[in-house]
Amino acid sequence: MGEPLLEEAGRIARVFARERLLPRARELERHGGTPGTDVPLIGLMRELAETLGLPEMARDAAQETGADGALLASPGLTGTLLYELTRVLPGFALSFGASLGLCGQSLLRRGTPAQRERWAAPVLSFTRIGCWALTEPEAGSDAFSLRTAARRLPDGGFALSGEKSFITNAPIADVLVVYARIHGAPYDGEIRPFVLERSDPGVSTSPPLDKMGMRASPTGSIYLDEVRVPADRLLGDAEESGKRTAIETLLGERAGLAGMGLAIVEESLQLATEYAKERRQFGQPIAQFQAVQLRLARMYAAQETVRALLDRGRALADSGDASLAYFCAAKYTSSTLATECALDAVQILGGNGYTADYRVEGLARDAKLLEIGGGTSDIQLLAVARELLR
Repeated sequence: MGEPLLEEAGRIARVFARERLLPRARELERHGGTPGTDVPLIGLMRELAETLGLPEMARDAAQETGADGALLASPGLTGTLLYELTRVLPGFALSFGASLGLCGQSLLRRGTPAQRERWAAPVLSFTRIGCWALTEPEAGSDAFSLRTAARRLPDGGFALSGEKSFITNAPIADVLVVYARIHGAPYDGEIRPFVLERSDPGVSTSPPLDKMGMRASPTGSIYLDEVRVPADRLLGDAEESGKRTAIETLLGERAGLAGMGLAIVEESLQLATEYAKERRQFGQPIAQFQAVQLRLARMYAAQETVRALLDRGRALADSGDASLAYFCAAKYTSSTLATECALDAVQILGGNGYTADYRVEGLARDAKLLEIGGGTSDIQLLAVARELLR
């Protein structure tokens, strides 16, 4: 995807975030993702998709492989949108990215022509909301010990049973990409992704979890009770390893979360700097005090560190030299510094920073998810160590 197109997409998302999301941020955090007849989160995601021109691109991309397909499959597009949206409301960015990137792009990249037309186009256009489900109650960091089963039926179809947990958009999703272990030949014991719909008999979801942060993004569980589906619900090529496709998607998610970390660092630094210049104590702006200056300087150093990591990551990806170790290290560093910088911003704002009237409070709560979602910080470091010791 060309730089001018990315820049235009970023500009649209930036304006939308400041003009449409910021005034409704507290509303979205309180009940934006609660299922019902009128979900503010869904309406705003569809509005942004329309403004970006995603419905037209999605229809074209589902029917042919060309410019629109390359554009919508581009991690650059998702990363650009996530960055701009996160600076204003990380929870909205998380839900938008899960539907567009994790679900929609998985369907577009791996789906058969019929699957792309039936599911990828509606999800990428936000006519339907998507989610991507790998995690289970007993398969979190150990993701591939999953127990959700896809029992082979005599007619060639499958009956899926199991539970998925901590799934972004689960309470509002129409289309669900779900990973399950096949029981029955062929591929007995192997993991594969399946496409399910909320309307499929046996599919149900939990209410949104009451979370510490990312409250504008509904997270919940998916329950599968003998969900019988035909063979064409197996996503893409049946020969392709589901474990491999999941790892590829997780690497993309980690890159996206690292970009969200940069957005939180930058926004925290900007808000803290502006406040420090305006807030006066002892007859002068608190920006004149060395303790505040040192916090701001550390935040600036963190910002430039994460920027450099992401710039090098894009260069490595473009050259085909990207490694698992690098992206895990980048995700770890970005998420850790995002949390530290958001908390530093709270400290600079003092009592005001601890209230919901000032945005750094929400950024601090939201930042913590980056150290947990898409693989915890400890898992990132263990993955790096394993690569180094091969």
